[in-house]
Amino acid sequence: MSARLLEGLRVLVTRPHGESDKWATALSAAGAVVVPYPTLEVRPPASWEPLDQALAQVARYDWIIFTSQPAVLFVASRMEGGRFPVGQTRPHVAAVGAETASALARAGANVDLVPVDQRQEGLMDALRDVKPGTCLLFPQAMGGRAALTEMLRERGCQVDVVAAYQTIPRRPLPPLPEFDVATFASPSALRALVESHGTRTLASKTVAVIGPTTAAEAISHGLSPVISPQPNINALISAVAGARSS
Repeated sequence: MSARLLEGLRVLVTRPHGESDKWATALSAAGAVVVPYPTLEVRPPASWEPLDQALAQVARYDWIIFTSQPAVLFVASRMEGGRFPVGQTRPHVAAVGAETASALARAGANVDLVPVDQRQEGLMDALRDVKPGTCLLFPQAMGGRAALTEMLRERGCQVDVVAAYQTIPRRPLPPLPEFDVATFASPSALRALVESHGTRTLASKTVAVIGPTTAAEAISHGLSPVISPQPNINALISAVAGARSS
């Protein structure tokens, strides 16, 4: 993005360490002053055993589904050499969006499916025609969303959900730095900030979110978020710029 749409704005980036680099690059290119402020920590699951057992027999699955970059990184870390097997044709691999697909490609995986609507609802549509009896592996965050799993099981599919990582609130959160815009990519990121600092500061700033579930979380706290029309940082930048100029 070449236009400096956010020139001089201080933008709070609440994504965990290791997930914010692409956002920081895009925001800086748009003229923003990036203010890193991770509200969550990404950690290994409580036990590796369920994931390791699933990966030991991964060839029996028809599909393996990834809905986040951390899931890709943690799954790859449990494979020999930290990468997906070269030339593996089974299971097929589905990624929720372009960033997750890129992470998979860097880890050596062949990605077979990326929905146009790059969120779980898009995967639900893209996988709606899978046949009953299809066997799918879904490594995700502990306590992750269940909508996709429920849809597939209702169609008669076998879905093995295993914890690949856990996302927990960062405690204690440091005092909030000065900012003009706060960005959130998940309900839990916003919830962690509100639990520590309340909503008063956010209420007087621009709150920008990705996804309807994060928007719903913001609204539940009495906030009026700017909602990105697409689940990527460039769309979020355009939405913020449009909101602040209107």
